[in-house]
Amino acid sequence: MPFSVEVNENLRGILSQPYAFDVVDSNKKKAIEKFGSDFIIDFGIGDPTDPTPEIVRERCKAAVDERKSSGYPASVGHAQFKEAVSSYLKSRFNVSVSENEVVSTYGAKYACFHIPLYFLTPNKGQTALIPNPGYPPYSEGTLLAGGKPHYLNILEENNFEPDFASLEAKTVKDSKILFLNSPHSPTGRVYGREKLKEAVDFCADNNILLVSDECYSELYFDQPPKSILEIKGSEECSIVLNSLSKRSMMTGYAVGFAASKNPGLLKPFESMTRKSVQGIASFIQDAAVTAWNDFGHTEKMRAVYKKRLEALLPGLEQIGCKPIKPQGTFFMWAHVPDGFSPISFSEKLLLEYGINCVPGNLISREFNKVNPGDGFARFALVAPLEKTEEAVKRLREWK
Repeated sequence: MPFSVEVNENLRGILSQPYAFDVVDSNKKKAIEKFGSDFIIDFGIGDPTDPTPEIVRERCKAAVDERKSSGYPASVGHAQFKEAVSSYLKSRFNVSVSENEVVSTYGAKYACFHIPLYFLTPNKGQTALIPNPGYPPYSEGTLLAGGKPHYLNILEENNFEPDFASLEAKTVKDSKILFLNSPHSPTGRVYGREKLKEAVDFCADNNILLVSDECYSELYFDQPPKSILEIKGSEECSIVLNSLSKRSMMTGYAVGFAASKNPGLLKPFESMTRKSVQGIASFIQDAAVTAWNDFGHTEKMRAVYKKRLEALLPGLEQIGCKPIKPQGTFFMWAHVPDGFSPISFSEKLLLEYGINCVPGNLISREFNKVNPGDGFARFALVAPLEKTEEAVKRLREWK
């Protein structure tokens, strides 16, 4: 009898989903065959191409030697790491947190994915409220936990903000988690104090855990975004997630934190990290301390992204796009020109001009017969300024 093993039935829904970027990757291969890889200008990837700050890299190098005999890392963050996060939150948001109100995480992705496993009871019809478009681990973690994603369509008619008032009573009753993302990827919307207060009150009134993904909090073009921890009433119901991946060009380090004024919400992180992956490497935590304590490189990168944004905006407008100027993140959400679908637009852009972007409908889900990405494309402002300006030159030849 052949060997057979059953996969967790909650995993099947994840494994059966097509990879959203299959179409993009296929067209990119065609474009590389046609033009050569050096010709491609890539606004598709959401991964910084600028180097990790030198002070961070140098600290990491030194820490490798310093930690040569230090053994296993502190599973939820060593004292200096927690102190640096506390200092960052105080300096940036005027929020005070103590050592037991912070834990280190493998970036925000790990935390986003695992939170449903910690707070949803499997196969009981419990729901997570998830922005759409939104970060895929919100959904995938919910599915693996045996929960049900309920998508909050992020629409222009609602100023690209979630609409809590439209939720049916049963959905609210079944909901145990709300994922909130501000600045919101990919629309670039930054939620003001009033919207954040609405989210806090909604969660507090309905006994829903509010998970505030603030990974783009340092990437903004005007007013600094607020943290949910600044909002009165958030103390009991909220967890903040943040990461150095985008803030400090440290995607390869995978280091971030979860913070809450309700330490009980962090207990699952403490227990499960210790019992599974142990913790972030100590030398990476040391490098992270330097990154959290330095605000100079974040100011510099905001200026870099602003120049790229200002360069790309008129180029897209001249070919008939209607870009939504972002308030934050390094993404631009743009209406595709009339007569194009997101995919046909991205294919023309890539296969005729060597410029890569992401069709909006591929990074959104159809929910309640609406796909919020229909009619949109996403541009990541990660290409160097000279490449961005070259893309605009090519767009002048648009036919």
